[in-house]
Amino acid sequence: MTRVRPVRSIALALLAGLVAASPAGEPEKQQPVRVTVVIILASADNNVVDRKLTSLAKEMEKRQSDLVGFQMTQVLQKSIPVGRSHTFDLGGGQALKVTIDQPKGKDGRAGLTLTTSGGGEVSYTCACDKFFPLVTEHKTKCGRTLMVAVGAKPCTGKGP
Repeated sequence: MTRVRPVRSIALALLAGLVAASPAGEPEKQQPVRVTVVIILASADNNVVDRKLTSLAKEMEKRQSDLVGFQMTQVLQKSIPVGRSHTFDLGGGQALKVTIDQPKGKDGRAGLTLTTSGGGEVSYTCACDKFFPLVTEHKTKCGRTLMVAVGAKPCTGKGP
């Protein structure tokens, strides 16, 4: 079983623009939630950090100092209706299933459950413009650790 280690939500300010904006005038409870999954490869021996991930790298240094290099490899987005799920292909035989448990509430948070290929599961509420980083135990062929950063925001349901 693959274990996951959640890291407290971190504002990845430079990634915030990747999440679609909420349209005005539509009730948020009826809108699907736009989920953004950022695929990141972390390294213990290569300290190169993608400039969009500098905030993440600083936070990870405090929490898991063995990971020093961070490379963003792909950004995936999908509009998911409340109560439904979508499975994102992370590559290398790994996947992340995202279930929308509750729409964005008055507190500005949507409820999500993340399930990894190995069965690890994390439920949390996601604030808009913040990403929730998740470190998996999956290693690539070149020894890098697979990470994902997940953000959610109400959307119109149009697009991917």
